[in-house]
Amino acid sequence: MTEEQKPQELDDELFDLIGAVGAGIGVAKDEGLPPPAARQVGTDTAEDAAAKLADLKRLGQT
Repeated sequence: MTEEQKPQELDDELFDLIGAVGAGIGVAKDEGLPPPAARQVGTDTAEDAAAKLADLKRLGQT
């Protein structure tokens, strides 16, 4: 891996996490949850996505 590839991989991971947060908040809003609950769902979703990305990275799949 070159130094030029590292920023792109970090960007990809960041965008994946942002997408996970957005998806979690979207689901929470669809269910009619108030903002604090929606934030918690988004946080939980992002944490799950971060753990999955870390696992995939350890396995060399990203």
